[in-house]
Amino acid sequence: MKLEALTPSQSAEAPAASRWAAMGLPVPPTWQVSAPEAPGLEAIQAALAQLPGDDSQRYWVLHQGPATPGSQRQSLVNLDSDAALAAALLQRFERAEPGADAALIQALPRRVAAGVLFTRHPVRQDLEHVIVEGVVEGAPAGQERLILHGHGGIAFSSEPDSALAGTVGAAAFSALAARLRRHFERPQACEWVFDGEQLWMVQTLPVGSLPRPEEAWSRRAGLGIWEQAVSPLWYTLAGRWFKTGFWRPLGERMGWQDLGNIEPYRRQHSHLYSNARFFLRLLEEGGDQHLLQGIPPAWRPQVRQPWRARHWRRDGLRPWATGLSLARLERELAYCATHPPTAGDFDGHWRHLMRLDRAGEQLAGIEGWLTCCTRDPSHLAAHSTPEILLATLLPAPHRAALVQWGQGSDTLRGTTVGTGADPVLPRFADGPAELALLDAVPGERRARLAQLPHASREPIHRIVYWRARAAALREALGSQLRQLLAEMARVLVARQQLRRAEDIHFVYFDELWSLWQGDQTSTRRLTPEKLGERKLRYMTSACQGAPDWIIDQVAYGVRLDQRGRPALNGTACVAIQASGPVRLLHSAWSLSTVNAGDVVVLDQCEPGWLPWLSLAGALVLASHDPLHPAALLARALEIPCVTGVDDAMHCLVDGTRVRVNAPAGSILPEGDGAVLAG
Repeated sequence: MKLEALTPSQSAEAPAASRWAAMGLPVPPTWQVSAPEAPGLEAIQAALAQLPGDDSQRYWVLHQGPATPGSQRQSLVNLDSDAALAAALLQRFERAEPGADAALIQALPRRVAAGVLFTRHPVRQDLEHVIVEGVVEGAPAGQERLILHGHGGIAFSSEPDSALAGTVGAAAFSALAARLRRHFERPQACEWVFDGEQLWMVQTLPVGSLPRPEEAWSRRAGLGIWEQAVSPLWYTLAGRWFKTGFWRPLGERMGWQDLGNIEPYRRQHSHLYSNARFFLRLLEEGGDQHLLQGIPPAWRPQVRQPWRARHWRRDGLRPWATGLSLARLERELAYCATHPPTAGDFDGHWRHLMRLDRAGEQLAGIEGWLTCCTRDPSHLAAHSTPEILLATLLPAPHRAALVQWGQGSDTLRGTTVGTGADPVLPRFADGPAELALLDAVPGERRARLAQLPHASREPIHRIVYWRARAAALREALGSQLRQLLAEMARVLVARQQLRRAEDIHFVYFDELWSLWQGDQTSTRRLTPEKLGERKLRYMTSACQGAPDWIIDQVAYGVRLDQRGRPALNGTACVAIQASGPVRLLHSAWSLSTVNAGDVVVLDQCEPGWLPWLSLAGALVLASHDPLHPAALLARALEIPCVTGVDDAMHCLVDGTRVRVNAPAGSILPEGDGAVLAG
């Protein structure tokens, strides 16, 4: 019998194990065995005895060919001794068909654990999770499952004291998955073996049930702009601003002719979704890695291009002119605020609306560049205090209101800031009823807010500071639109074209134009029933949430029932334990439900929500962003906090009591000592 060591080779004719070894993957020592002319057990045993290693500790894997005719999957036999391997080889050679007189054998020390690793979630195309299933020899639990975050942390363990995690370790699985993703375009199912020291790859196959999607829309890719449900009128205004003020000019400069007729945004479930194709194209042009949050895992490039700090076609003069542009828009909006149209001047009202519309388009061009074309400043979280970051991240009016409120004044009721830029949302000056809840915020927390420093204007914080100024302008623009629309609504109600003043927020821009021109056809078409349906749909989506992704028309990350489901683990942000009732916060309309001591669960966050978040007994964030306003608030006020709990918004149920084990990054049902698993 002839034994020939398998050498790494990239040749297409070489055995798969040889090609994997050439890629640098951890393939066990492999030999190709040719059948002897006269098969005999003693001859086979003698040949095996010549191989290096301790035959008393050796563990063998025998490749027996395709599991089924035409299959890429090899049928593997695990053998725990040289004698067992010799017997298996003899049986194989005696029964071999013509041309099948060779076999592959792989040598390992005694097996400690074995299983299968999936480089992508087999069911959830929206999550960048690694799935590991396996068995540790002698462990009482039997087969276990681990789910790993993209950064390598354990998102879920089927056992509280996981033998897989303790024996092999999440880092080894994460490293193997990263190597597989580098070398294979399609997601892989990898069979692995652990020998106590080394994690080995026995074979890997593409997961055929996970094709590359045709289209993908992300709700989480607002990048600080689209945080919650949007009203129909605000969508047709702001969505058009970003299309014509940012994406279209950018596409023309970059030569994206194939994206010229593709919409960058879509409003579904009353939320604004971003087209992942635009973020993918930007990333391919040298964009920053934070764009990955707007790209589904199946589209994410395996080899990521380095970020380009300057790209003349992409950035234009923005890096030098942004400060001046923001100052010019601040003056423009200040002028508009002090020169409103006179009552009864119908043409003046529309001209004023168009002036605000032009300002919105210019602002969208700046904000689009700041959020999509600059480097993600999240690295600052490790180099600056949370107080400085929070003060710099917040729009100046919000920071000033928080400081004065923390000092004991009732400033919130007298400011024009609110809980979002959308004109449909009330401003604090409107005196919404939920302001009364803030009397329960502990005095110690208010005192800490009173000590917030001024925003940093140092060069390292420049992008964060500019984003905060742009966000302040966006909210100021929404506030002026709210006042203007209120005046226009009174006219339309007097004409009996609308039944209620708030209905104006639920017409689209072209419908508003027709109504303002006195078009009776539009008046008859916009029945109270139709507007009522739009309001109901908006409020339902605002209070219940919406899917995080829509990939090939399938919604991912959405609750389909009202039963609690296990939540994935996250990362400790403020490592203090706490317990209380769950309070899901999907939008500003849910702020009235937050009570002192609640475990507030949220994904995205507007600056205007921070006073109510100060009531929380603990915070659970679906976001992984270290510059998330709620995460910075938790650090500044020492509120127990866990971040990166991916499915928290869709697994936890309002009112159920949980314990936040922040040091471990886990959510537990109150009174249960086991990790709540997903």
